[in-house]
Amino acid sequence: KTLDPARSYTSKEYQFIAQIYEPLLEYDYLARPYELVPLSAGEMPDITYLDEKFNPIADFAHQQIAYSVYTVRLKKGLHYQPHPAFARDDKGYYRYLSLSSNYIDSAKINALSDFPGIGTREVRADDFIYQIKRLATPSVSSPIYGLMSQYILGFKEFAYQLPAKKNKAEFLDLRRYPFSGLKKLDDYTFQITIKGQYPQFLFWLAMPFFSPIPWEADQFYSQPGM
Repeated sequence: KTLDPARSYTSKEYQFIAQIYEPLLEYDYLARPYELVPLSAGEMPDITYLDEKFNPIADFAHQQIAYSVYTVRLKKGLHYQPHPAFARDDKGYYRYLSLSSNYIDSAKINALSDFPGIGTREVRADDFIYQIKRLATPSVSSPIYGLMSQYILGFKEFAYQLPAKKNKAEFLDLRRYPFSGLKKLDDYTFQITIKGQYPQFLFWLAMPFFSPIPWEADQFYSQPGM
């Protein structure tokens, strides 16, 4: 039905998706017992526990865990497959993110390979943050929206602030809207804050839902004819 990692949740789709997208973690199936290991992440996430005032917990015997903060550090040097969404002209402007309504027909574009230009760029923390924002966007209709809204801090609040889209294909730049449970520390490091304790969250980070999605691709495919 879909190759969108924010929406896909079937084994038949995952046969393709697992070869296309790289989430933060993966399984080492040769280990006994098998275990989670880094994939896009450079190392396993660090987990810090906070009290209700967002202070680090020093005494676990007498303090209740209100929040868990997952600090993720990415591998450096990861790049996207060359794609028209990243193509730029001589002045550095994106070539195909503001196409005219008749461009696809007039340029006789029937496949991605018909675009005369392609480009790429490095994978950054912003791309993982953007994808988590997509999970919280009602118009995307992610099947894990209900579950993640119970755990990721600010998930529902992020959804409530988004303007209504006139149509499903309309591009909504999610970078413009804050998300309290997500924090970028630098281009290769970001944090996800979870309500309470949810040890299973590490296993979710091994699923395509938490793969990086560049905003350029989101805008590219939101255009007429795409």
